[in-house]
Amino acid sequence: MIQKRQKGMKILLVDDERGFLNAMGDVLRLNGHEVICAENGKQARESLEFDNVDLIVSDVFMPTLDGVRFHDYVREFTDAQDVPFIFMSGYDDEQTRNLVVDPAIDFFFSKTTPVEKILALIETLRTAKQPKTG
Repeated sequence: MIQKRQKGMKILLVDDERGFLNAMGDVLRLNGHEVICAENGKQARESLEFDNVDLIVSDVFMPTLDGVRFHDYVREFTDAQDVPFIFMSGYDDEQTRNLVVDPAIDFFFSKTTPVEKILALIETLRTAKQPKTG
């Protein structure tokens, strides 16, 4: 039996650490997702002017426009207000975790989290977006 490959999500990935950005981008692409990369919140904001995305994965602490201010911008000034947003950070403390404003659509992972856990959440979000057929 031939299985039809599920359509991946269009993901905006934002991180000022180029090595992490490239590695995570490769992992997401290998798992069937389309990835738009940005090295800071300002570049990500500009990307949202041209692209609609299904998910945003963003570092918290970045120069130019950090992840917290970028998240605020997304929620207040864009058509992506309901797009799930995953914060990722090398800092895994209570203050950083408290950045998750709306637990229904905002999430937090430490950069040391096994990639399988991140991919599992992305798959859950992807299947939740799929129209029900039947």
